[in-house]
Amino acid sequence: MIHDRRSSPELPEGDLPRKRTMKTGKDHLEQIEKLAERRIGELLVEAGLIEKEDLDYALRVQAEHGGDTVRILISLGCITVDDFLRFLAGLPGIHTLDLSQCEVDPELVRRVPREVAEKYQVFPIARKGDELILGMGRLLEEHQLKELERCVGLRLTPLLCLEEDLRAAIARYYSGAEPLPPVTESDLQGLAAPLRFSLVARLLQEIDAFPALPETVARVRQAMNNPKSSIRDVSDVIIMDPPVAAKVLSVANSAAYGFPRQVQDVTLAVTLLGLRETYSIVLSVAVLNLLEKSRHLDYKRFWLEALCCAAATRFVLKVANIRNMPGAFVGGLLHDLGRVAFAETLPHLSKRIDLRVSDEELLATEERLIGISHPEAGYMLALHWELPEEIAQAIRFHHQPERADSHKEIVAVVALADGLARSSGANLEESRYLLEQHKSSLEVLQIDAEAGEAMIADFLSRRDDSLRDALL
Repeated sequence: MIHDRRSSPELPEGDLPRKRTMKTGKDHLEQIEKLAERRIGELLVEAGLIEKEDLDYALRVQAEHGGDTVRILISLGCITVDDFLRFLAGLPGIHTLDLSQCEVDPELVRRVPREVAEKYQVFPIARKGDELILGMGRLLEEHQLKELERCVGLRLTPLLCLEEDLRAAIARYYSGAEPLPPVTESDLQGLAAPLRFSLVARLLQEIDAFPALPETVARVRQAMNNPKSSIRDVSDVIIMDPPVAAKVLSVANSAAYGFPRQVQDVTLAVTLLGLRETYSIVLSVAVLNLLEKSRHLDYKRFWLEALCCAAATRFVLKVANIRNMPGAFVGGLLHDLGRVAFAETLPHLSKRIDLRVSDEELLATEERLIGISHPEAGYMLALHWELPEEIAQAIRFHHQPERADSHKEIVAVVALADGLARSSGANLEESRYLLEQHKSSLEVLQIDAEAGEAMIADFLSRRDDSLRDALL
């Protein structure tokens, strides 16, 4: 997590930019020597790209946690990768600065042979034990991932990244050139790729440091997965955690499930909901309780938006004639988990992201600023918390359901629900665009245009009631 500025110690002087002798005029050479004697952070302040207090804070973070000034400034959101590279290109006569901190670990690069990287358009980002986080511009087939795993000798976790970064990184790291190429306009993308990948690697490290979910979650999962366990065993675990028990009863009695009579017994609630749905609810309670303590997230707004999407899932399920889909409601609640990851690990950078734009613009902005989109960050957080695979997939593909290669129905339900919840239209006419925008999800769920229109009209007419009844 990002530490409070007030708690960080003062720091010593930082590294100087690397000097390089150049065949230029005397005055130009003197200018280069003067620039090279000053820290790059000071140059950024002088150029008006960052504030002095931003640099001071970045230096305190550097003293406490290590790393380099440039990456810290970028991760704090004080400057974007693109702005930094434009600044570099504009420095008179400076062809090389000390950008070794922007490099991906060469040992990591050697793990993936050049021919493999080029064939699959993949690039290594970070390693965690025997797991390799592999950036890729498109999802690979299962047999391709297995072939890659055999090749690198590690378990793989695929992460969707900016395709142009992947191409640039492959060209740069497998060209046989020195790792610090001249900083010219044509090389900007070559430097952007490692900078963004280093930012993604830091995000993943921060996600790994997120607190674990409470013991109740692990105990419910253990009981659920034990073939000898009964519904009574699962309910006994839940009863021992009163806040969770209350939430399970609340969900069981919500309009989302529509049971004919009030449910007041946890064992009955577990019986009616089923083990997988009960586990999903316990998970959501634990996750949302953790999010409430966030220092950087607008929790009230996040909760209302999550609740609206969760409520919308029942309208989608109803029109799709699906009586019960375990995980759909909770998938709606947690679909934007990646926004939490961004807010907690890159708070200043996440504030630059405008959530009011179209899906395509939103994902493109996130990938340009950070290197990955919030659905990918949410997917990594879902893996960290060991959420069920169907919920993790719904989180990962709720903006791009056509890319899902498994659990396509729940992905389609959550994607449609998210579209309904975020619709700015006040009536069917103003919201008809949703039918075209979510065409692939409608096809997966076999919802025709007429039924789709009825779904939209039904949701809009009952939006407030469904939001109130969804939970609590």
